[in-house]
Amino acid sequence: MNQPTSLATPVTPAQRERYDRVVDTATEALSAGGQDAVQMKDLAQRAGVSLATLYRYFPSKEYVLLAVSLARYQAAARKVFAEVPQGNTVRERVTSHLMREFRTQQREQRLTAALTQALTGTTRTYSELIEAVEHLHLQILRHVAAGGGPVSEQQQKVLAVVLDIFSGGTRRWLAGTYSAAEAKFHIETGCELLELPDDVVDAELGRAAPDVAIGRAG
Repeated sequence: MNQPTSLATPVTPAQRERYDRVVDTATEALSAGGQDAVQMKDLAQRAGVSLATLYRYFPSKEYVLLAVSLARYQAAARKVFAEVPQGNTVRERVTSHLMREFRTQQREQRLTAALTQALTGTTRTYSELIEAVEHLHLQILRHVAAGGGPVSEQQQKVLAVVLDIFSGGTRRWLAGTYSAAEAKFHIETGCELLELPDDVVDAELGRAAPDVAIGRAG
């Protein structure tokens, strides 16, 4: 189900300041102790807000983690959109960006593990918030890809696949299935899909999703 319609959103500067303070406090706790370090009553006390106020904006611990994830991608977007992406090709730019993101995840493993669990859990109670995080992540990657010129329609489609490969590499590294070096190889290999010829991408799409291909041709 979707998130509750009665959920409050910050409107005034004071409300936004309290909301951001909760997110910042939760981020610090997650970085230091992982998901178990965030308990709602303790979080309210550490952020200097009442428990009622906390639940008004953050109805559950899961929602707190998703809000932290969204805030981090919003901060990343502000930084990335102000930079000139590094690399001469779409593949080089996307690879460089994802490697930088993976290095950040390695430095903040407890935080990464908690946020990944919140985003990939079996329930999607807060589907709108999850989709907002996923959409922003893809928008950042699209900006990076287009940093040196146009990105083809086929490459736009492949970007979503590359992002899935990146997320899979991260999850396997967190689970201990992959070493950091193996995860890096997994991500870099996925980025090579961006150099597939357009006709190959179209052919694969035609086999995987023939209705989409027929609709585009018509």
